[in-house]
Amino acid sequence: VEAALDMLVGTIRENCEIDSLLHPALDIIERYDRENQTDLLRTLRVYLENDCNAQKCGRLLFLHRNSLVYRVHRIQEITGCDLSNPTERSYLRISFLLRR
Repeated sequence: VEAALDMLVGTIRENCEIDSLLHPALDIIERYDRENQTDLLRTLRVYLENDCNAQKCGRLLFLHRNSLVYRVHRIQEITGCDLSNPTERSYLRISFLLRR
């Protein structure tokens, strides 16, 4: 599965304007991080990579679970994303893969 996904991402990169495919929330969070010296984009990436498991994500980011929950809530406020929506989470994860 991993190899197939890498091949698909490579094909997309070769044939498409990547920026036009990315979830707009990534730019919003990146700008917010820059202006406010926060680390929400990394938080979102790690959160999604770990299937939204707050305990595991908090451990990886060295954050208390409540701090992580606050950050996730803040991300949703800033972007208007609904991270409980599986389609939106998938779009965000794919966007992170394409940005690499």
